Amino acid sequence: MLVTAPFAGPVSFPILVAKENGKLDFEIKNSCETQEIGDVILDSITNLPKLNLNYKLVAGVFIDMYSLIGNKNSNKIFTIRKGTLVDYNARLLAILTNKEVINTTAENALNEAEKGNLALVGIEVKIGESFEEEVGKLNARAASCMIYSNSKEIDNVLKAYKEGINIIKEDPKNSARIISQLSKYYSVNVMEKIIGIYRHRLTLNKNELNKSIQIYSKVLPEINKLEI
Repeated sequence: MLVTAPFAGPVSFPILVAKENGKLDFEIKNSCETQEIGDVILDSITNLPKLNLNYKLVAGVFIDMYSLIGNKNSNKIFTIRKGTLVDYNARLLAILTNKEVINTTAENALNEAEKGNLALVGIEVKIGESFEEEVGKLNARAASCMIYSNSKEIDNVLKAYKEGINIIKEDPKNSARIISQLSKYYSVNVMEKIIGIYRHRLTLNKNELNKSIQIYSKVLPEINKLEI
């Protein structure tokens, strides 16, 4: 069985940590570096419709990975490039709070926050107020990442994912080192500062999966076509 996931994306972190701790009995490849399609795919819910696969949502993953910086009363939200998960999350918040989304660089988004506007960025850019808690207040908190598969027999993947979550909790320092090394994106220093914020939570609850479809289809209607 092949599992593919973007190694720089937080959805992959538990499985990377599990891999380095000898907990995998399947192959895992970085979807940023291969054209292969895994039997199991770990990715954001907003990336799945374009794959056009006859797969199903098996599990969702709640991850606290975005910061709100600046003035929440601003009518503008600055965030990074269009089509990213953070962009879709900015658009979700914009719908819920009647704001306008402006795409720019992370650096410029932070500059705009200093000028009295609002920025939405990854916690690796800057730690601020939790985006996830903010949408939770609006009853719009939903798992933004998914485990997507063409097989129902993926208990070993789910088991490894849960073990990875537990290892991150129990040994954050070594987990930060592993993630930094395998992701090829985060420095060890940055990951050590933020690893405790992510709080990955796996859900198999169909009501929660349906809520993710309902919430994220507001910003990407094609998500409605995903099946559980």
